[in-house]
Amino acid sequence: MIMWVRVAGVLALTWAALGCLDYFGVTALLGGRTGDDAVHHEAQQTWARDLFWFAIFAVVMATALLAAARRGAGHLKRALGSRPAA
Repeated sequence: MIMWVRVAGVLALTWAALGCLDYFGVTALLGGRTGDDAVHHEAQQTWARDLFWFAIFAVVMATALLAAARRGAGHLKRALGSRPAA
């Protein structure tokens, strides 16, 4: 549970930083284009970029779920394992 709270916190912090950069106009300096120019150019690349980021998200999520399942399986084996006779 703590891992998901950390991920959500980092995501919120990243969105806040990107929002601040956009508000102050730093993205135009980094990209070399104005916002209006970027809108027309980005419309052509949106589908490919969305597909790329979805693939990245799917790989990260699958890795996190696999790690959680392996950790849970270890705890389950210990919990259900035979207890030594006293």
